[in-house]
Amino acid sequence: MTPSSPTATVLKTERATIEGIQRGLADVKAGRTVSHEDAMASVRKIIDAAANDVV
Repeated sequence: MTPSSPTATVLKTERATIEGIQRGLADVKAGRTVSHEDAMASVRKIIDAAANDVV
């Protein structure tokens, strides 16, 4: 398997996915989370601000 083979590419992608999940689990364990309600409120503010910038 060469570093640029399709299998190597898939393995790199899978590894990155697993590492991201592990970071997320560590965040949960450490209490670094935001409630769904707070996250959606932030998203709504961004959308509203963008909508107000439309000419």
